[in-house]
Amino acid sequence: MSQHTAKRGRRGAWWGVVLAGVASLVAAPVATGAATGSGVHLVSTTPAAKGPLSSITWDLPGGEPTTLDYAKSADYSPDIMVSNLCDDLLRLTPTFGIAPGIATSWKYTSPTTVVFQIRHGVTFWDGHALTAADVAYSMLRNLNPKVEPVNGAYYASVKSIVATTPYVVTVTLSKPDELFVKEMATISGAIAEKSYLIKEGAKYGTPAGGVMCSGPYELTKWNPGNDIVLTANPHYWDPAYTAKIHTITVKFINNSSTLTSALLSGQIAGAYGVPATSYPELRTASSGTLYFGPSLSITELAPTSTTGPIGNVKVREALSLALDRSAIAKVVYGGAATPNLALTPPTAWDPAATSVYRAAYAKLGPSSPQIARAKSLVKSVPDHAAPITLGLLSGDQTELALATAVQQAGASIGLNIKLDEMQPLAFSNAFFVASYRKGVDMLVDEGYLDVPDPLDYLGLWFPKGALFDYTNYNNATVNADLVKAQQTYDATKRANLITAAQSIYMADKIVIPVVNPDESLFLNKSITGAPASFAYIYEPCLAKLGAAK
Repeated sequence: MSQHTAKRGRRGAWWGVVLAGVASLVAAPVATGAATGSGVHLVSTTPAAKGPLSSITWDLPGGEPTTLDYAKSADYSPDIMVSNLCDDLLRLTPTFGIAPGIATSWKYTSPTTVVFQIRHGVTFWDGHALTAADVAYSMLRNLNPKVEPVNGAYYASVKSIVATTPYVVTVTLSKPDELFVKEMATISGAIAEKSYLIKEGAKYGTPAGGVMCSGPYELTKWNPGNDIVLTANPHYWDPAYTAKIHTITVKFINNSSTLTSALLSGQIAGAYGVPATSYPELRTASSGTLYFGPSLSITELAPTSTTGPIGNVKVREALSLALDRSAIAKVVYGGAATPNLALTPPTAWDPAATSVYRAAYAKLGPSSPQIARAKSLVKSVPDHAAPITLGLLSGDQTELALATAVQQAGASIGLNIKLDEMQPLAFSNAFFVASYRKGVDMLVDEGYLDVPDPLDYLGLWFPKGALFDYTNYNNATVNADLVKAQQTYDATKRANLITAAQSIYMADKIVIPVVNPDESLFLNKSITGAPASFAYIYEPCLAKLGAAK
């Protein structure tokens, strides 16, 4: 599912360097193949931990979680917290594989029936045994409108979920759905204690209501505005994820300069998603190591208006042609990003059908700027000089650098792009509530896929009326191909349907892709063991941490 980061930051010491580099993006194009990789050394996991530690302090650069209720979790901070507290039905591995979790196995007994065998011997933190009843109830909350679930789209094909025995859950689908099982390795498959969910009701997942799960860390205390304290679960069922650090205090430092200083000094032991503007200092730090891993993230420009210049496909195409994605990846992201031309990144391609995706990707257009062609397109649009407002997160250095590059690229072909630095709450709401998009023509969108499957993201853009369909886009062929793709279990046949739809909606430029950023992780030299790939967001990543020596 596309999630939208609320990462915040302030202007740091490297800011002048960033803006100086941005000034050269239009003038000095770098012609690099879009799907060739960033060139940064990527690792899926860090060296294994060698022993226990009593405590560390961690940070969430995305800020304080809005909730710890898995059914309402839709951003980096709540997702990483929930994933260390609550087990998922299945588990996403650092190499993006799907492994057993609370379910020891799963089997399609028919194209529309999936049977999950539930693990024996798992207990919640309060000592109560986890059974199929807890699993079924937890899953069904994603279908309950009173809960206001944010991941309900992944349950759209579900007809029923039944605990058929104390340790078997049977899911009946209204139609075949190849994506459903994969999503059970994410927040969508998180399991909590049924009796506790009922008792706490609307308070579940809040500082007052807390949570009750079976994960490797227990929620000890949530001090709003300050920190979250986690304590190792001494009775965790999986030896591979038994917590090695007894207490982790999680802070919410989202000021780039403050966070960088805290990481360099050792005040903060580590963090995922450190700002790209901090890479130069962290890369050379003697206090720890900056790791980069495979990512399912995408950064793009999302048009939100059907009027004015941005409502014209020629303008959107021209702006896309004017972007120097390779230079943006190099300057704005410190080289830790790959230029991207599609709504979903190459990292989401199914390995069983890579050739199909690669051939289709090659037809999406040139990866280097085409300024003359872009200018010609702009001149053919009568109102092209009218202002285009680009919304971005106020204080986010990386987004401002990117938006400045977009503004300059637009100016080079005759477009008048204005930047609107939106406050965090307004910016976050703009992705979900139409009223917050008033006066904004495009948004800087830092999204991500939950699992490596294009349909994970596409289902939120199509058909008309989907969660992120900001422009009422409606193409019958696209809609039909994607519906059929999700009902197709054969990887090659599914890829052919997805890429057929892609050739249409990308020609219509419903979004303007920019880059696929690498995942970033900084660890103090005293700790190691955490996964480095984007799978960290759904894997109990903090449980893998331990002493480096």
